[in-house]
Amino acid sequence: MPKVIDLDQRQQDIAEAVWRVLLRDGITAVSVRDVAAEAGLSPGSLRHTFASKAELLAYSMKLVHRRAEERAYSHVDIEDPRARVIAIISEVLPLDETRRSEFEVNLALVAEAPAHPELGEIARNAQRALREGLTILVTDMKRHGLCAEHRNASDEARHLHALLTGSAMHALVGDQDSPACALKMVTDHIDSLAG
Repeated sequence: MPKVIDLDQRQQDIAEAVWRVLLRDGITAVSVRDVAAEAGLSPGSLRHTFASKAELLAYSMKLVHRRAEERAYSHVDIEDPRARVIAIISEVLPLDETRRSEFEVNLALVAEAPAHPELGEIARNAQRALREGLTILVTDMKRHGLCAEHRNASDEARHLHALLTGSAMHALVGDQDSPACALKMVTDHIDSLAG
């Protein structure tokens, strides 16, 4: 009897191979041949899963976003509202090797958007989803007294979005702001919203 291939798992395995090649050798090294070798597949087998490099890169970027979103959703049942917000928000900061690698992969793929326009659209959709999620979090903070009533939830979500993006970038490439410092900046800002 022929072996049944789990397509979703195969796609994820190949996307993770893209990430490894990209992180080790840079975006220019990401080719169907090199990714297939990294994944332990033949190029022909890889092409049965992803018909083109553009499709492969698009899926790889979507998987970065999906994994971060899944981790964020895993915190929604935390009872303490402040702890819940910080846990959810921390999933987009490069606080450990997994999140750091995903952030680096995402940045490299965003930089490829001029050559692969679908990547730009995926990135914009992810940013919109993040902003919407932050608006929901700020609204929830207001409901629990963690954000002053006079503050506009959309405006505060925009500010928080910019702070998250900037502090994540500083933690990734700067030599002055560690991941712990990035988390402290974001946490201090969250705590300041009640005033």
